[in-house]
Amino acid sequence: MQEPALNPTPLPLHCPNCDAVVHGPYCAQCGQETQITVLKLRDFSHEYFQHFVTLESRLWRTLWTLVRYPGMLTTEFLVGRRRRYVRPLPLYISLSFALFLLMSFIPSQLIKIDGLKDLRDPGTNELIVPRDQINKGKPIFQFTDKETDEYDVKEGLPELVKLEAKMGLPDWLKPLFKRYYDAAQRWNKDPQGQLTRFLPVFQTKLPYAVFALVPLFAVSTSLLFWRRKRWYAEHFLFALHLHAFVFLTMLITLGGDSPAAAPLLYFGWLAYLTVALRRWMGGRWWPQALRAWVLITLHGICLTLVLVVTMVLTLPSV
Repeated sequence: MQEPALNPTPLPLHCPNCDAVVHGPYCAQCGQETQITVLKLRDFSHEYFQHFVTLESRLWRTLWTLVRYPGMLTTEFLVGRRRRYVRPLPLYISLSFALFLLMSFIPSQLIKIDGLKDLRDPGTNELIVPRDQINKGKPIFQFTDKETDEYDVKEGLPELVKLEAKMGLPDWLKPLFKRYYDAAQRWNKDPQGQLTRFLPVFQTKLPYAVFALVPLFAVSTSLLFWRRKRWYAEHFLFALHLHAFVFLTMLITLGGDSPAAAPLLYFGWLAYLTVALRRWMGGRWWPQALRAWVLITLHGICLTLVLVVTMVLTLPSV
């Protein structure tokens, strides 16, 4: 029989975290360990593998439930079974971070520009966009027509001033307009260099832009199911779980250039959303399938608008 330690670490009188009275090795108020020791490097690795990577952890149970039983994570959370699964927001953020981190190593998956050949040099992996392939050598942004613009009669006025006068811009809007005007001139002068600088900046803003789709999707579901009298927070919860599944499927299929990948993902998401809606809201199959198609269509429109707005906001910064 092993003898107890001669000098066991005494329990503190109060919790170091919340200052509650201590009765054991864990605080009854906040759950933190009451015996705090100096952390070592192996403690971090042990905590990671013990609580995050092991097969018994909540992560794998959550991912399996997310894939195998569409909509169940939402219903489980709403009825109060929460400790056995990863929380919705950390799940969304973790999968989103993993996806965009992986996409940073596969830049061609981020933006596909049609009509541009030899986009990257095989040797240096740098963007190669010949000027004659961009708008056939013409300026990308052309604000005025030199033959018909009435403000061209005013000698000595730069194009920016003529544009501001023609558009009747207020003084408070002129600095912002100048930023976009200067950015347009830089694109006209060096489209290849601007594209090279634009993609990394756009990529850093993309995760924040995509997160805006979650509340928009929740609005769409709340409008389609307004008769069910559900709280908006429930729709937001469902949107988090659905987008987490989308990120997971994109992580699995990222890097594939098969032309059949996009249709398979689309119909896969449509089927998944149909099953998830039926498990969450109930009802018959065909109405939920119709609602799923409407939701995906509206979401595609919202995605396009969000990407366009993000690109417009990114232009002045490169």
